[in-house]
Amino acid sequence: MSGLKLQPNTLSAVLFSLRTTIASLVALAIAFWMEMGSPQWAAMTVWIVAQNSRGMSLSKGRWRIAGTVLGMVGGVGLIAVAPQYPWIFFSLLACWVGWCTGMACLLENFRGYAMVLAAYTGAIIAVGAAEQPDQVFYIAMSRGSYILLGVVCEMVAGMVAVPGADRAARTGLQKHMASLLSQTAAALALILRRDERGVAEMTRLLGSLQGFNDQLEFVRIDSRHAGEEADRAYVTLERISFVLARGVGVRSRLASAPHVPERLAIGLERVAGELDDIAALLKQDMAHVGSGLGQLETMLQENHDELERCLPRDDDDALQQSIVGVGVEIMLIDFRSAVESHYAGLRKIPAPERHRIRRRADGRLAAINGIRAAVAILIGAFVWEVTAWSYGGAYMSLLSVVCARFAIMNNMILISKYFFYGAVCSVLASIIPVFLIMPLSSDYAVFALPFSLLMFLGGLALRMPALSGIAASYVNFFPWILGLDNQGRVDEVTWFNQSLVLLLALLSGIQVFRTVLPFSVTQAWAQLRRQLVEEIQRLKEPLKGRAQTQRLWTNETTLRMEQVIRFAGKIPQDEIDSMIRGTLSVMTVGRNLLTVKDLVMLGRLPARALVTGEHMVRDIIHLTELGREDDPLTPQQFMQEQSRLEGAFHESRNLSRRRDLAAGMGSLRIIHFEYQASRDFFLNEHRAFLS
Repeated sequence: MSGLKLQPNTLSAVLFSLRTTIASLVALAIAFWMEMGSPQWAAMTVWIVAQNSRGMSLSKGRWRIAGTVLGMVGGVGLIAVAPQYPWIFFSLLACWVGWCTGMACLLENFRGYAMVLAAYTGAIIAVGAAEQPDQVFYIAMSRGSYILLGVVCEMVAGMVAVPGADRAARTGLQKHMASLLSQTAAALALILRRDERGVAEMTRLLGSLQGFNDQLEFVRIDSRHAGEEADRAYVTLERISFVLARGVGVRSRLASAPHVPERLAIGLERVAGELDDIAALLKQDMAHVGSGLGQLETMLQENHDELERCLPRDDDDALQQSIVGVGVEIMLIDFRSAVESHYAGLRKIPAPERHRIRRRADGRLAAINGIRAAVAILIGAFVWEVTAWSYGGAYMSLLSVVCARFAIMNNMILISKYFFYGAVCSVLASIIPVFLIMPLSSDYAVFALPFSLLMFLGGLALRMPALSGIAASYVNFFPWILGLDNQGRVDEVTWFNQSLVLLLALLSGIQVFRTVLPFSVTQAWAQLRRQLVEEIQRLKEPLKGRAQTQRLWTNETTLRMEQVIRFAGKIPQDEIDSMIRGTLSVMTVGRNLLTVKDLVMLGRLPARALVTGEHMVRDIIHLTELGREDDPLTPQQFMQEQSRLEGAFHESRNLSRRRDLAAGMGSLRIIHFEYQASRDFFLNEHRAFLS
């Protein structure tokens, strides 16, 4: 046994489960001591609030308190407006739950969870006071008290049981940023070697940026001293997204080149090897990051010198090398900017700017989830009214919990199945304390032993990705099934009814979400495609007062890539590949059209170049709207425009002018290549989005 050691992830799961179990026992004991009416809610709140890091727990606890207060106000207001009119009350309750769940879909992180909590807190208070409206204020205060008790216990446990959380948060942030930059350098090296694995790696990195961006909020909370580094990390993440977008463009430049001169191929391999060296340096400490930055400066100077040598030449090899070389230089400059931002964060230099990759709210999804939740509440009210079930109020309360929780899940159908399995597990596990322990003794210490063991096992499962969905439902509902009370003990009939209520509420919520405007991955992808097409349509008139910048365009399309990665694996691989290819094409086409626009606006590129770029974008729009091009740009017309730009390149003796012309030719080639490579994606008839 002396050789047995827990892995870091296993040890973290054990410590998390242990501290959360202790916090729930303390919260439950205090609730019993204070003779609260529903002490189990204090223990449930501890498990609902508990998160991987102290920052996440503090954030969720803060927003849970805010959601509880809002729910208290809403519950009291519902009873005050319609205390004696059941169906007016039920209609208002459905509107309340629907509005809150819809708003939850529009907010980020735990702000959305606050609205979920407001939805079902208001419903629980209102339904609980429906038969005794004069007690609504007492019920609301009781509900708020044990929620607050659970939040405080979990926060204190997190602060006491996780020493050095601020230092760990800063170290984790630095390691994650270093790893991300290292992986970016390695992906760029693959792109320069024309290895298709580079595109796959860039796709994965783009899809992960938004999630890490969201986590920075919790890093800031975890450590009062990591604010400057978190601000820098926001900037660095945005610059990394820009670098990755540049990498996709360089890949298209290389793929669209008529041929790759030998000198260019040798130069690209040299740069790729140096990027591999930099990737290794970036994983290490600050001194090595500084060395990597110095090596990157040297590489940039070498690339610049090579460009200076080939730009004056008039042969075709020099032209091809210039077009690709300009793109590589811009990509490396952007990568240097990202590394500089990370290095400044390590040195605690305040960021001069603060940008975030912000999610765009999906109003359509919010409306659909709001309607689903409202319909579920009305159906539950009808069942209660018709059957006059004595547990109808509990059924309505749990139904509101289920619908509000489902509304903020990405794939409700899949998660709801696991939630139901978790509820079944909580019912089965409750047999031990209800039938074997509680009848023997009313002493809290006797009850706490099996309760803590069963909750500890649930906490361990919560940290296992394969079981997390089931475990989340289990730890949430297990205390509720026990029917804990200061004035009595749950009997067999009560336990059976409470278990039945829980399972029926979950089944009802699942069925409503399956049948009312049902979610499907295919429909979600069709909506994502429409959003991408709308992004392209915003490029119709780039010269008429548009304030769109390449930075904003890249950020918005990065969010789309996250959605692609989120649903990947749920539909056939060929459709996934088409969606990824199309998303990258939309990002690349838009960014390069904006590049051409900027060069034309500055007078560094002929206006005809922008006309050609706009014509190709117009063809993309026609293809998506009509299923065909209307007066398309022919290959001959495109080659004529390229020939005109090549002629201007050879006629000019100004190296700066030649550089701009090479950049413009490269951008137009990229747009043309991406359009031709992604025609299936842009076609309306593409089967993946009409099935």
